[in-house]
Amino acid sequence: MIKLGYVDGFYSVVLLGGFNPMIFHPFWLLQKRLISEADVTEKKILVNDQLSTYHVGDWLEMTVTPKRCEFKIKKAERVVMMRDLIVGTLNALSEMPIVAVGINRGAVYNLADEKSYYDFGAKLAPLSMWEPSFHDPRLRNIAIEDIGSETFKEKRRMIQIKPAIVKDTPYCVDFNINNHYDLEQVGQTVANALSVLTDNLDRDFDMFQSIVDKLVEKMNA
Repeated sequence: MIKLGYVDGFYSVVLLGGFNPMIFHPFWLLQKRLISEADVTEKKILVNDQLSTYHVGDWLEMTVTPKRCEFKIKKAERVVMMRDLIVGTLNALSEMPIVAVGINRGAVYNLADEKSYYDFGAKLAPLSMWEPSFHDPRLRNIAIEDIGSETFKEKRRMIQIKPAIVKDTPYCVDFNINNHYDLEQVGQTVANALSVLTDNLDRDFDMFQSIVDKLVEKMNA
């Protein structure tokens, strides 16, 4: 039987558009009252015209380049705080063009033993079809894309599954799901980016676990 044990994971929102990384300094976020003084640390802050990267307190990682802005957390209980920070940031830069929004979640799981690890890959993709051309075929990476949705035509969902290397934890697999919302048709505005987040953030994050659970259920059927 296939059984996945949770090891680690993340939740992130990526905005694609035109950004000035110099603006996204933690003291700017503090000035806008988007974070607290306790969230500002002098350590590991890099801010220049090509890259801004730092941690907000101990709960969020911020990375901004001229074309990409990412907010990333590891704990589910911080999702609301991350959403509030994103919404506040977008409202403070209301004229900024937003080309696309990505709502992403990933997790690493481990399997019980080598047999379960092999069976997991073999059930995702039938390895027997590669014999005898391959002596001992193993699945290294698989990606499945879903195009469009009932609520947003220009949505693409991509799931990628691959082996993960985790110290002292063998037989790990890495799941990543990217929900990509292209704003070209509806308008590349902050208002439309906020609408995407309002309508889809919680649903997409919750859907991740549902997809993983249903996949395992089908493997064990």
